[in-house]
Amino acid sequence: MATPVAWLEHSFAMVHGEDGDGRREAVDAWKRKHVDPEWEDFSLTICSEGCPWAEVLAALQEAPPLGAEARTVIVPAADNLFSRRRGGPKDKKQDLPEPVAALLQPPPHGVKLLIIAWTTVPGGPGNPLGAKPWTDWAKVGRILKVGHIEHRDVPAFIEAKAAEMGLRLGSGGARLLQERLSNEKVLTDRSRKKKAEGGNPGIIQRTLEVIDLMADGQAVTESILDQATIRLAGERAYAWKNAWMKGDAFGALKALRESLEDDPDAASLMLLNQVRSEMTRLFDYLEAAGQGMKGAELLEAIGFSPKQAFLLNDLAATANRLKGKPLTAMLRRVNQTERDLKGTALGKGQTALLDLTLYLCRTWAR
Repeated sequence: MATPVAWLEHSFAMVHGEDGDGRREAVDAWKRKHVDPEWEDFSLTICSEGCPWAEVLAALQEAPPLGAEARTVIVPAADNLFSRRRGGPKDKKQDLPEPVAALLQPPPHGVKLLIIAWTTVPGGPGNPLGAKPWTDWAKVGRILKVGHIEHRDVPAFIEAKAAEMGLRLGSGGARLLQERLSNEKVLTDRSRKKKAEGGNPGIIQRTLEVIDLMADGQAVTESILDQATIRLAGERAYAWKNAWMKGDAFGALKALRESLEDDPDAASLMLLNQVRSEMTRLFDYLEAAGQGMKGAELLEAIGFSPKQAFLLNDLAATANRLKGKPLTAMLRRVNQTERDLKGTALGKGQTALLDLTLYLCRTWAR
């Protein structure tokens, strides 16, 4: 996606939407335009994820260092600033604090601001972007939305991306892939009970990358489309689990980012289920071993098939190392992350999952 030049001109701007690739491209382009690399270490302030408006306001009021043109403030995960308050007879949108509203309209000289939301923030009457100053921001082009392609435009987008990659989808392949991705959305997002209208560029791009690997230069068949789309979300979750079990923090964080960017709501609980399944296996092993089970009986108790017997030694070593307080602490950590994801975490639990990922890398593969 090419970032609009008009949007880049604004020193006070916002980007929102589910397309991680498009969002990252827009942020990088904005930084190249507005952040002087020579002064970046001194004049750029990046707020913490899920921070309140008070932290943003404090950063905006801080004077630029001597010699710098302006102070630049980036809010990297601002979804919580636009979320609705829970409670009472009706959910209400968060009101913008008066000092913040006064600072945002009109934007002052000597300071720059970029607000980044990972999901689409709704506009219109009664919605977070449906009041001043956001309506004025939208009129002058300060707000950039990424992450959604209209339903009718999805096949053309798929065909264009496939052509760039040299993929041969064949007649009707683009529409078939659109249908498969819509069906996958229904399966991985049952809580909202709705079929995806349109498409997410990030998900389409990653799906085509998987298809490219599976096709290996051959024409893409319907079977390949089925396998790529049905297993895509599960493959990402497995890659995340496999990385932290090896202590590979870089790989785990990369898989986490890709999963959350593609579908924050469905991916969060899917990733958490991966942790719970491995912890359940540890508890089952410790219980079975404590009862003196061995051989085939032990494999059956922990849910291993005979072909998975070679995994038993690593499982036993991990279970014996973590049993007792470390395993109990890990269970508490997972339970707290689940509570965060289901209602108490800011920014859709991104920080909670990030902390859990690093904790698992350190603890599991220590």
